[in-house]
Amino acid sequence: MLRETRKNLPSESGRGLTAREYAVAIEVALKREIGTSRHAVKTLARMTNASERTVQNWLSGVRGPNGVHLILLAQNFASIRSTIMFLAGQGMQQYADMEAAVQLLFEVIAMLTGKRR
Repeated sequence: MLRETRKNLPSESGRGLTAREYAVAIEVALKREIGTSRHAVKTLARMTNASERTVQNWLSGVRGPNGVHLILLAQNFASIRSTIMFLAGQGMQQYADMEAAVQLLFEVIAMLTGKRR
């Protein structure tokens, strides 16, 4: 049995992501991707094998999808994938990688056409 006066260990990452912040981030991504219509709810429910009530909770920001539902959403929607990467702290790295890739493509095009940028 643990003593009641035990101390909680401090989080190494400082202030972490709250469940509410996660739910709202997924809500925004889903609304951007599919909207909020009744048809959207049914489509998401069919796609993830979740109940319509569960999907309504996702779209209203009450709760975020967990486990398999989140993976199925990420497989189907780019906005969910980018939201997950952003929440995981990889959003800016992805942007930097994309900028480097675009710059490299410009250089390749310039080499192929014989023009200097």
